Amino acid sequence: MYGILFDLDGTLVDSDPIHFEAWQKILSEINVNEPLIDREFFDKHISGRLNADITREFFPELSEEEQEKMATKKELLFRQLAKEKLQPTRGLDKILKYIEQNRSKLKIGLATNAPRLIVDFELGVVNLDEKKFFDAALIAEEFGIGKPKPDIYLELARRLNVDKNSCIIFEDSISGVQAGVAANIKTIGVLTSAKKETLEKLGTWRTVKDFQEIDLDEIWNAIEN
Repeated sequence: MYGILFDLDGTLVDSDPIHFEAWQKILSEINVNEPLIDREFFDKHISGRLNADITREFFPELSEEEQEKMATKKELLFRQLAKEKLQPTRGLDKILKYIEQNRSKLKIGLATNAPRLIVDFELGVVNLDEKKFFDAALIAEEFGIGKPKPDIYLELARRLNVDKNSCIIFEDSISGVQAGVAANIKTIGVLTSAKKETLEKLGTWRTVKDFQEIDLDEIWNAIEN
């Protein structure tokens, strides 16, 4: 039995450009005299992280309530933008077809730092039913521990009842790859956000541009050998 552990934001859906746009607008409203954040800053400091960690780090002078309001406003803006712009990551249909054809030997898990509202919204975009498609799903705000700590992936493998050495993780962000590598699970970096060299330095097993480049039969053979 093999396990495929998916991240959501930036992995199943190509959402990072939209998150970047939303954070640009939110931060520009707060720091009106500061230049807009660029994509390099976003990928390094924001992508894949919990909203609570982001607002706490960059706005320590705000109360917890104000930080939560900022995060809520950002997620509302993201959903407004995403209604027209959000797309599945290229090649996802290929992976989903493979999973359907090989379901008897696979366990599928989801581990994400995205808030519940975003999880439901994005899974709707790719027409995936959380309870029917995933054998287990962990959302950081509900689980209580987010990435880059490895706990969420270790617990996900445990709930799937699959040896972590027989699992692969698909991740796109720095924090997500850090979590997968720290869990000592083979992590494949999907290059929708961070750069190839960045994820390789963090210890990714492989990197791919998108799911179109993935051959899961070859991956299982590599794991066995």
